[in-house]
Amino acid sequence: MKTYSTLILLLISSSGLWAQTVDELNHSLENTYYMHQGKVEMVDEMLADGKISADSAASWHASLLEEFKNSLLQITMRASEGLWAETVDVDEPEVEDTAAAYAAVREANKNYADGLVDGDSKLKSGKRGKKGKLQKRQFMGTSWNIGLAPTLSMLDVDQNFVDSDWLPETGGVYTIAYDIFYRQKRLGRSPLWVRSGLAWDFYGIQFGPQSYLVTDLNPAATNGGVYIMEDPSMTFRTSSLGVNYVTVPLWLYYNGSRSGKKGLSLAMGGYAGLRLGKPTRTLQYTDANNGWTREQVSSRFYSNPFSAGLQARIGFKFFHVTARQSVTPLFNPRLDIVAPEVYVRSLAIGWDFN
Repeated sequence: MKTYSTLILLLISSSGLWAQTVDELNHSLENTYYMHQGKVEMVDEMLADGKISADSAASWHASLLEEFKNSLLQITMRASEGLWAETVDVDEPEVEDTAAAYAAVREANKNYADGLVDGDSKLKSGKRGKKGKLQKRQFMGTSWNIGLAPTLSMLDVDQNFVDSDWLPETGGVYTIAYDIFYRQKRLGRSPLWVRSGLAWDFYGIQFGPQSYLVTDLNPAATNGGVYIMEDPSMTFRTSSLGVNYVTVPLWLYYNGSRSGKKGLSLAMGGYAGLRLGKPTRTLQYTDANNGWTREQVSSRFYSNPFSAGLQARIGFKFFHVTARQSVTPLFNPRLDIVAPEVYVRSLAIGWDFN
């Protein structure tokens, strides 16, 4: 079975043309329409408030309509040439009370088009593109990722990752990843972004209703190390091992929008981290005398103190799907113990908050 990372990378390589021709065109048309509507509404409001005359309003409306037509024409031309959406030059009409009217229009543009307006040099988070428009340079946020189909994998004789059979059939894996914070920064004026931050990763290993994790503290003993003990006489409500890591993810993002938050995003990268505290083994079962009994033991369980892996992602706006493959085994690969060489692999859905 191929890894989820391979599947996502194949999806990424086949979806670039669709992103360029469909998503960016739709994004540009929406921005242009809402920018035009915002300007028209603001001019109408200033006319109703008596801030500009009827002649000035008529001049603004005519100029805005011409601007709108030119914008649509340039968007169509760029799409036919296969280029990413760029900004459009706008000629400012000269009317009375221009300063007050234009200041209000600029404010409306900023609200409608996520900072993609001309002439506002006070927005420090942006940089002007080729034709004078504002481009987002960087932003920060947090992110949640919940594993949909995490599994354990192992290396075969050809050093390829395949499914591991170490866990019982009734066992399983679940993962949670939380980006405590991240910072995403544009590389120059390109659609490429670098993203990094600090994250918390949790791996939960379930051993099934009649199995539990055992460690032998005497490595010299036969089968010393970590292994799964089966007990058909028991019925565990919970039999699990939880491991926490603090990690530093590193991404290279591809997003053609000016803000870096809209449309299709494609990303690949890696992560590295350290184990946080001691793993916890949890057993919950029925005791003939005491009813439900819950046992929790915190120990190293020969778990690996380091975590590293590869990751790929495809997303739309704030939603994304992430494939991860660890390259460090879950348990410490020591020669003096018996430990399974298993790796955590996951496919997760997530959301960005920024």
